Amino acid sequence: MTEFCCCCIPIRLGTIILAGLCLFVAIGAAVGYLGKPEAYAPDMSKGLTLVFGIAYIIMALVSFFGIIGSLFSAAGAVRIFATMLWGFVLVNLVIAIINIISLATNKQTAVDRCISQINSNTNQSGITSSDCRNIETWRIVTFGIVAAIIILFQAYFARVASRFAEQLEQEYYRKYETRNRSNGNNGNNGTDPYSHHKLEKKEVQL
Repeated sequence: MTEFCCCCIPIRLGTIILAGLCLFVAIGAAVGYLGKPEAYAPDMSKGLTLVFGIAYIIMALVSFFGIIGSLFSAAGAVRIFATMLWGFVLVNLVIAIINIISLATNKQTAVDRCISQINSNTNQSGITSSDCRNIETWRIVTFGIVAAIIILFQAYFARVASRFAEQLEQEYYRKYETRNRSNGNNGNNGTDPYSHHKLEKKEVQL
């Protein structure tokens, strides 16, 4: 029986689609952290952006590995992929927490930067320091919501990949048991291929 994910998509196709989305997101995050860390995470140290960028590169490779394993329905590869996905759910949770703490810790620095930009740009004279604080507050809240959605998506994706791995493993064990049962039946129903040698040996002994 074929299992489904997202209500109507076969689980194998769903795993491939979700792995593709995960690959796309991981590449985008890696480019952001490694290519333009000052724009992507301006308040984060270079060491952390480097670590996070490398983590997302590994995640992209894992997603690609999952696509290949799903295409060829390799149970072992999909199981490894699912296990690594659960690991990356935890990694992304840690990254999100560190980012939120960093944003909250450097909130006043971001507010001061916003105010200095207002003072240097006469076109934004209607924006006050209170508006800058509200902007930074909503920035932190928005980041938290987006991070939560991404982590929930990854957890769902990891669950789908685990279900697909279980399905492939069950199919493999069914085929293995059927083959063993078939071999056993052939041995029991037919004549022993060495029975004539045994008869000849008995006759010689007599």
